[in-house]
Amino acid sequence: MKYASKADFVDRMHREHTRFLGTAAKIPEHRYDKPGVWGKDWTVKDLFAHLTAWEGLFFGWHEAGLRGQTPAMPADGYKWNQTPQLNEAIWRAHEADPWHEVRNAFDRSFERVCVFVDDLDERDLLEPGRFEWTGKHPMVSYFGANTASHYASATKILQRWIRAQSD
Repeated sequence: MKYASKADFVDRMHREHTRFLGTAAKIPEHRYDKPGVWGKDWTVKDLFAHLTAWEGLFFGWHEAGLRGQTPAMPADGYKWNQTPQLNEAIWRAHEADPWHEVRNAFDRSFERVCVFVDDLDERDLLEPGRFEWTGKHPMVSYFGANTASHYASATKILQRWIRAQSD
């Protein structure tokens, strides 16, 4: 997704985050462990953990790039065409985590996202090729995919699940 300015991106990121939380709030918390939200076994809790994990992946890429390293993208041992397997590994790593821990991690991760973007120069966010690790793309291509766009996708997943539960 293209953004006209940092403010445009920040506005969309906050809007999508708020929409996701608002949609999740429509689901009683006692149903957050009910499978079938996404894939065959994912729960609402698992979706929160998934979003948090991908934000962490972004920060790992950026930090590796700042150290002059080529980040393993999307993660060590995975290629982009293996994101379903990576998502499965993320799910397995967090499926037993209690809801309160997942939610706290999600909130802390979003705080980190907000501090990061607030401190970021607009050119760093939007200028293609500004960081070697992003290649010819602007950082927002990666950061936006792991925040604003990811929240929007997760909201749609929850909305579909909510509709399916009411049928």
